[in-house]
Amino acid sequence: MSPAIWSDLDYYGVTFDHLVPVDDADPEVLQLNIIEVESDQGKTANEYVRFPVDALEYTGKKVLAVPRCCQKRKGTTDRARVNNEVLYRDGHPNPWMQSK
Repeated sequence: MSPAIWSDLDYYGVTFDHLVPVDDADPEVLQLNIIEVESDQGKTANEYVRFPVDALEYTGKKVLAVPRCCQKRKGTTDRARVNNEVLYRDGHPNPWMQSK
């Protein structure tokens, strides 16, 4: 069985939290969003990223991974959502109640 090849990314994010203590209620992880540029020739990337993105620089060659600080989106719930997902992954029984 060969691995599946994806030609389109809906959303993909990576969090870096390996040194954050397991019992930390507010882990403040670093979140990178992987932004797909091939399906729309970089239109979405150029709409949400704070620097110009040339799709030809990435198509078939590179992955565009953008930290939250370099994005134009106003995600007021991003921090809580990401922190809660990390807590849930680590086995907290109901992390969504913790940050409310």
